[in-house]
Amino acid sequence: MNKNWIRVQAAACVAFVMLFSAACSSKNNDNGGASSTDGSTNVSAKTADTAADPLAKKLKITAFEGLWGKVLPSDSPGVKAIDEKFNIDYKPEFVPMDQAQQKIAVLMASGSQPDILGLEGVDSNFIKWAKQGAFLPLNDYIDKYPQLQQIPKSIWDSVSVDGKIYGIPQYFHVKYMNSAVIRKDWLDKLGLPMPSNYDELLQVSKAFTEKDPDGNGKADTYGFSTSKGIDWNNRMGVYYDIGAWYHKNEQGQLIPGIISDDANLDRLKFMQDAYAAGTVPKDWPVMEYTDARQVFWSGKAGIYYEGIPGTGSMWNLLSENAPDAEVVPIPPFKAPDGSQGQPGMSGYYTMKTLSSKLANDPDKIDRILTMVNQFMTFTPFDQRNPQNENYDWKQGGVDKGYTYANGVADLSGDNDAKVAARPSTFFTVQEWAPSDEALELDKGLKNPKEAAYAKAVIEEWNKPNYVYIDPFSSIHSDVFNEKMGALYDKVMDGETKIILGQEPLSYFDTIKADFLKNGGQAIIDDVNKQIEAVGATGTWK
Repeated sequence: MNKNWIRVQAAACVAFVMLFSAACSSKNNDNGGASSTDGSTNVSAKTADTAADPLAKKLKITAFEGLWGKVLPSDSPGVKAIDEKFNIDYKPEFVPMDQAQQKIAVLMASGSQPDILGLEGVDSNFIKWAKQGAFLPLNDYIDKYPQLQQIPKSIWDSVSVDGKIYGIPQYFHVKYMNSAVIRKDWLDKLGLPMPSNYDELLQVSKAFTEKDPDGNGKADTYGFSTSKGIDWNNRMGVYYDIGAWYHKNEQGQLIPGIISDDANLDRLKFMQDAYAAGTVPKDWPVMEYTDARQVFWSGKAGIYYEGIPGTGSMWNLLSENAPDAEVVPIPPFKAPDGSQGQPGMSGYYTMKTLSSKLANDPDKIDRILTMVNQFMTFTPFDQRNPQNENYDWKQGGVDKGYTYANGVADLSGDNDAKVAARPSTFFTVQEWAPSDEALELDKGLKNPKEAAYAKAVIEEWNKPNYVYIDPFSSIHSDVFNEKMGALYDKVMDGETKIILGQEPLSYFDTIKADFLKNGGQAIIDDVNKQIEAVGATGTWK
């Protein structure tokens, strides 16, 4: 998955595990003098022990994946707790997510594939390795593990190649994706209404830049913040989403928003005018994402984007710098076709693959999938407490891996010792929630600003016919995965020239033609073919 094509901010989606007995039955090596020179009696005894206790045999299990968070030592207490509970010698290796793709390619090329390989999503490498036989097909195992049975067929299809399931997808909510937010306290101070189109958004952005909304007497605020690659693209609903397969070309084919006039021209004109007016930091074309978000959360920009669950440390930073700040979602603009909603996400993010070398090791397959099944088990919010043995173990124990006060378990903060104590840090399988609402993402938030924002977001996203389920999420296209990353980057380069005033808005016609000529039309043809084959349609819910 190209991180620039679909930016998915890491979710603080807490996973919990059902209590799993790790007691091992003792083996009796004394056969009462009835020894066998061929060892058949011992083999029979071991077989009986294994049947009685599937954890009797200690197994070494290796794993590799990228993480968005801090990489901690793999001999931490959380790993040791996993070893003890599941009777394994667990050897996980983690790297920062931005290094993972390259390192995984080296592992696969060298023949050093681990038992468990974590991937960010379906891309050309995943397809290639699956077709080469690197991964274990999982079709025959799903019915044996209750939590795997909860995963919808549409999502299993997304991680399948030629009808074979090669990945275990990790739950990620369909609703609540990152979308535009605004400083409502700034709107109120300047007497401005909530913007409902790009012209109004430009006027608000100018006012936030020019009229001292923070009242410090300095010209030190911006209308909005963004980073290189046009991070978040000022998307104001599905209609204006460059990633959605929503619009159609003259031939009636669905096309990606990235080349749709309807999705782009108003948005690009806004960004071009906003840049010329100085309402965004001048260095945004080279600004890193972490720096761009700092502009907003330090209280110096009025418009940005956020989702839920958010980043607690950023909300704390805003509270420190702007105690009176009130952040609310900007409702999506009502589009010319009458639609007014946001794109839903695919329902999963990241996946685990198992090595095909495990095909002749059913004990190890079962041990891994048993672990997955336990970690994937959903724990409701009101059961996340020290009395719940499953939760308490997975989070490292109260006052060791987390704190508990006033009925709320707190896993926030950057205390390495606490994070390292949690088994959930090192076996990164998310709970599979029965619904997005079951997550209760507005509960347990310590920062009152974040809590108020989360409540407003949930209310907004639960409006009828608000969430667009993209037909693209029901398929995967090899052609898309092979070509879109490079094409996307080239389109963003062209759009950046338009925004900076180096090219006129009409240059977008050149961008589209170049996209189609260099593989974009092949993507459109293949995606439409795949969508038609599975009978998928775009729907609102």
